[in-house]
Amino acid sequence: MIRVLIVTGLLAGNCAYVHAAEPSSEKYVRVAISSDIPELNFSIRGKYKILDLRSGAVLEEGRGLRESRLSTHLGGIKINDAEYPLRKIRVTSTKDITLYPGDKAQRYRGALDIIQKSNKKFLVVNTVELEQYIRGVLYHEVSHRWPMEAMKAQAVAARTYALYQMKKNKNDEYDVTGDIYSQVYGGKSAERFRTNIAVKRTLGEILVYDHKVLPAYFHASCGGHTESARNIWGENLPPLAGVPCSFCALAPHASWKRNFRSQDIRDKLNANGYALGPIQDIRVVSRNQSGRINNLLFTARDGKTTIIPGIKFRAIIGPNIIKSNKYEIIMKGYYFDLIGKGWGHGAGMCQWGAHQMAEERHKYDEILTLYYPGAKIVNYREQPPVDLP
Repeated sequence: MIRVLIVTGLLAGNCAYVHAAEPSSEKYVRVAISSDIPELNFSIRGKYKILDLRSGAVLEEGRGLRESRLSTHLGGIKINDAEYPLRKIRVTSTKDITLYPGDKAQRYRGALDIIQKSNKKFLVVNTVELEQYIRGVLYHEVSHRWPMEAMKAQAVAARTYALYQMKKNKNDEYDVTGDIYSQVYGGKSAERFRTNIAVKRTLGEILVYDHKVLPAYFHASCGGHTESARNIWGENLPPLAGVPCSFCALAPHASWKRNFRSQDIRDKLNANGYALGPIQDIRVVSRNQSGRINNLLFTARDGKTTIIPGIKFRAIIGPNIIKSNKYEIIMKGYYFDLIGKGWGHGAGMCQWGAHQMAEERHKYDEILTLYYPGAKIVNYREQPPVDLP
């Protein structure tokens, strides 16, 4: 019988992070899969080790963790009858580790680092080999039923984005999160036969510009023109300057419409630091070259005006409510409609555009060339960029 561990608290300490031994040709990415959780339930298949991240010492090892328990002790963590003053531990397995968030079991390859934060809650980081990480990402970013060339293009973009974040965040406790704020990641449970093939057929391939890893952003649907990364993150790179796209016109989110009550929007804006009176009118002040909104002008009934950047307005109301920053506004008294195009920030590869390009027999390198013009595909194992992490 496989034992379920219950972790409920670790004593705060000053422990150095210990990296797993890595073959020189492999890269390991650290994925924050849970944060601020009061307890964690998990089980382990195969041979396992529990390590102290301060010293690398093995605290416990065995197979299946039979009849064992991790629990809180006044001095730190208690493993059976042994007590350790620890803040960080690492759990490894020769097979996989299963987490139980609620009623759903989620399996992960690699190692789990369990870190107690200053608020006594836990950050859980999955340290996993890069190619295995991409296998856990691909199914959540595109359908495993999509054309193979679209999945291959996504695999290259996702791998590139991960390497870029590994370089950028190398001094932090993790490189990426497992949600929409980085790339959606489901571990071993998210692997599918066809997406794994796409990862294998692009093994090690990434995008570079000027011999450096490109921040290969992507999004669901661009609405006719991708966005310049400079308008969002201030990154002035030619491959991310924005390009016309005619391939996502029939995408599920090519067009959308949302209705809002003006008072509800006013309340949200004021809760985020503005001081708006009752809204009389909302108008677009200016748009950028991709057609997305630079600034909005809000006019209150007393005549006072407030300018709010379009990107900030979307972030406050919610990126899944206002699907893109490309829309028209129709005022209707105490209500207004937004009629928009596309879904996502718009920078980099348009996923539904890539899907249609693949349907039209374009190869994955052609897809990547369209959305990241000037970037080159290289194999980081064979031709490492100058700033590879």
